[in-house]
Amino acid sequence: MLFFTYSIINGIVLSTIFAVYQINSIVTVFFAAAAIFGICALFGKTTKFDLSKIGTVFIVTMIVGIILSVINLKFDWLNIGIDWVILLVFFGVTAWDMQKVKNASESGMYDDDKMSIYLALELYLDFINIFIRILSLFGKRRN
Repeated sequence: MLFFTYSIINGIVLSTIFAVYQINSIVTVFFAAAAIFGICALFGKTTKFDLSKIGTVFIVTMIVGIILSVINLKFDWLNIGIDWVILLVFFGVTAWDMQKVKNASESGMYDDDKMSIYLALELYLDFINIFIRILSLFGKRRN
């Protein structure tokens, strides 16, 4: 349920980026986010380190960061700091989610279509959040 609610919020944010940011900035940030997402996913797929041990830390940090970014509307420097922290956390979350996908496919434990959709949704949300955070940090706004 949390992911469904969060995906609705992301959909609302994504629908307004074209009104706020210049189109060339959106395209550039999209390709940068895609490259970073690919690197993080490749790391998650190829690493031998078990990321599930620190996955809970990623999730808690992400939730705290999102709550802080919603609460904090006054200090721009704090928003920038929170964006950087959340961006770095989503790098780890992407690797962790990709490792979950790899482990699920290797074990054959999740042959269910619903689980495949759920895992794909997690990776999709990781990409969208990386994209939004990079856009908020480096995107050129319209005048």
